[in-house]
Amino acid sequence: MRPKTIHLILRYTFIALLLTLLTTCVREKGEEKYVVGFSQCMTDDVWRRAMEMEMRIEASGHDNLTIIQTDAHEDSELQIRQIRDMIRRKVDVLIISPNRPELLTPVAVEAYRAGIPTIIVDRKIDSDEYTAYVGGDSYRIGRLAGEEASRLLRPHATILEVWGARTTSPAQERHRGFVDGLDKTKGFRIVAIDGNWRREIARAAAESVDWSTIDLIYAHNDVMALGAREALIEKDAARLRSIRILGVDGAFGHDAGLEAVADGRLDASFLYPTGGDQVIKIALQILRGEKVEKNNVLSTALIDKPTAKTLLMQAHQLINYQTKIEQQRKNMRRLSDRFVLLRHSNTAILVLLALVAAFAVYSVVINWKIRKRNAQLRAVNEETERQKEQLVALNERIREATDQKVRFFMNVSHEIKTPLTLIVSPLLKWIRHTDNDRLRADLLRMKSSADRLMRLIEQLLDFRKMESGTSEMRRKKCDIVRLISAAVKLFDAVAEARHIAYSFEADAPSAFVEIDPDKIEKVCVNLLSNAFKFTDDGGRIAVSLKTREREGVTTLAVTDSGIGIAPEKLPLIFHRFYSESKAGRIGTGIGLHLSEEFVRMHGGRILVDSEPGVSSTFTVELPLASSTASSAPVASAPEDMALTPREAALPNEIMGQKYPYTILVVEDDPEIREYLSVELSDILRVVTAESGTRALEALGADGKEITLVLSDVLMPGMSGFELCRAIKTAPRLAHLPVILLTALVDDDRRLYGIAEGADDYIPKPFDIDYVKIKIIRLLEERRRLGQHFMRSMQTGKLPIAEQTDLPTADRLFMQRFVDILSKRFDDPELSVESMSREMGVSRVHLYRRIKTLSGFSPVDYMRNFRLGKAAELLLHHRFSISEVAYQTGFSSPPYFSKCFKETFGMTPSEYIDSHPRE
Repeated sequence: MRPKTIHLILRYTFIALLLTLLTTCVREKGEEKYVVGFSQCMTDDVWRRAMEMEMRIEASGHDNLTIIQTDAHEDSELQIRQIRDMIRRKVDVLIISPNRPELLTPVAVEAYRAGIPTIIVDRKIDSDEYTAYVGGDSYRIGRLAGEEASRLLRPHATILEVWGARTTSPAQERHRGFVDGLDKTKGFRIVAIDGNWRREIARAAAESVDWSTIDLIYAHNDVMALGAREALIEKDAARLRSIRILGVDGAFGHDAGLEAVADGRLDASFLYPTGGDQVIKIALQILRGEKVEKNNVLSTALIDKPTAKTLLMQAHQLINYQTKIEQQRKNMRRLSDRFVLLRHSNTAILVLLALVAAFAVYSVVINWKIRKRNAQLRAVNEETERQKEQLVALNERIREATDQKVRFFMNVSHEIKTPLTLIVSPLLKWIRHTDNDRLRADLLRMKSSADRLMRLIEQLLDFRKMESGTSEMRRKKCDIVRLISAAVKLFDAVAEARHIAYSFEADAPSAFVEIDPDKIEKVCVNLLSNAFKFTDDGGRIAVSLKTREREGVTTLAVTDSGIGIAPEKLPLIFHRFYSESKAGRIGTGIGLHLSEEFVRMHGGRILVDSEPGVSSTFTVELPLASSTASSAPVASAPEDMALTPREAALPNEIMGQKYPYTILVVEDDPEIREYLSVELSDILRVVTAESGTRALEALGADGKEITLVLSDVLMPGMSGFELCRAIKTAPRLAHLPVILLTALVDDDRRLYGIAEGADDYIPKPFDIDYVKIKIIRLLEERRRLGQHFMRSMQTGKLPIAEQTDLPTADRLFMQRFVDILSKRFDDPELSVESMSREMGVSRVHLYRRIKTLSGFSPVDYMRNFRLGKAAELLLHHRFSISEVAYQTGFSSPPYFSKCFKETFGMTPSEYIDSHPRE
């Protein structure tokens, strides 16, 4: 084994081991992690600490949930900054317990509008722009407290009300509910002090109270009630037994309301749930994408001494259970981590053992494989050498075939030149003498196309001569100014029609140089043709001719404001067969190549300067005198051959009739589309479309009376083949005949078009009279066949073409087709595809055989068969037209009526009227 191979094996083995070890260290992907932000207005309150404990207990069951908590210390500005920091951190859910709701409302709305689900706890903000609110019903609590006070007190008793912060909604609602809950008939008197939710503040405020008149203390929370109680004990402890104390919250915790009621310091408390567990549940619902209630009001209850003891005991048990659960969860996580580590270690060991074993086996076997491979390589090398020799021979044959193809193509082009010349000459005479504007437009269109074709043929012939080395130079002294001026004038009409600023400038009225005028004229015409091709309408083309006697050259420059040429493509444009195609501007790719060769034959050069999207300038430099003149013999011109005009295929009386048919012409070229529309509208009604997609839109409406589609093949988007397939596979359009127009005249393309369902195939260029005759004959023949079909159906004969001696196999095939159709003609889902499957033949084979035997395509045959059955049913006078349509497999009555009229020449109603009931 070679050292290089050993190093590669060791390297790949090391990489495999490293990847295996890294894989074993990757922990399994867990659940998606979420971050919940909690902005607390303060945390030194027993009730709020109870809220935080409930939140932690509820969140402990969700390892993927992290709670970030901040404490505002009753500072609203600090709380606003803390909330904005959480917005920047893009927490998944934001929980806000506002210090002063009116100040916290804007930042809470800001978080909500930033797309963060926002949960408001305890105190409502002054807006509805939040996801959910969780809190107790302070008004309900106050009302229950008022009702309890009314039950405990005698009439005209005095109540000390210890307020929370008067600006907060809980304090206001608890006061209002308490007043509404009092028995108005007992005439209670209320004395109010401010405790601002704080125990020490409530105690200080209660020191100034005259306790001799107080019968009951009602505090807005438990800690203020305890503070007022402490003030009472300090000032008048004897009054403690005669004064009832009611608080609000009933929170669990050391020295909290629940404990105070249980040990008798408070007579009762009214439960104001913290909602901590509910907040976490709602946050999880939001994260799971579940719908949540917007306002979640927590229930309340009266907590007396027995109830408080029970709740306190349950709370202690829950805390103990939670502690045990947390410990068990920690133990499970440790065990899980150990298990994962052991499993990955096991896997790593097994993989390492497998790699070692594989490497050992590989080391033993590799030498044998290398020896065998060397023998194979020697055999492959010998085979490669043999194939190389074959490729050289094949390449030579391909080159010869290519040369023959090029020669053949050039010969054909040469043969085209003679009749084309005979066409152009009469056209000029007809254009000069005709007074018919429409005819003149047609002749000018023909002249323009003929000129383009003439130039193309000339280029092809010149290219053949250049490639074969037979191109001749016919030098003579001539006025190059006059020569270029004449070439420039050839494009005056084009420039005027396209509104192009077209100019020619020479620095002298004449300049005589020794050149081949024909070739230089072709160079100029070629450059101008390219300039017009790549310049948009309304652009600019300038031609200049200058003589620089000191340098001994004449310079011809053609500048246009066209699309320009990219710098990387400048070296390629003079290569043969290179064509720059943009926005549909496609050329042969030999014009500039020939121009460069012609200029080189004169001892000159051709340069190009271009700025993409701005302009291009082609500059031809020719020497004023030539030291070498060609002495080669002058090539003789080919003899012209006169062609006899083809006589019309149809009598003039048929061409002059107007036919009741509507055809759809589909052609992307606007000139050809307009030409076909104008010519065919003399005998038919014509609808046009510029693409296959537009054609399907025109055919989509049921009201269109289109009877034939005449379509080009090569079109952008949907081709003619695709359009034909779409028509023939659509139940409502399958009966329409399709004729394809194309320049693709090879047999494979023609067979492909016929296989797609095309009824005929006309190559380009075409004779318009031939197209007219083909359309008329096709439509008339279809009408005649339809009538023959119906006559055959009515006489009970097999509907086939008029052939007296069909082979038995063909007759049996046709009979089987008709039998299947007779059983399933009422099925609207019956199609050519399903028929071909039942017949056990391909779709193309079915089309060819049915077309040959019946004269109809399978689609037309099935349609006419259904119409024949429909005609029979209509004569029974037992069913309505709609019922007959559905019973014969038509998808809708309007489509049935349209097809019936096309075949019978009358509507179903008229057909019934023409055959009265006997």
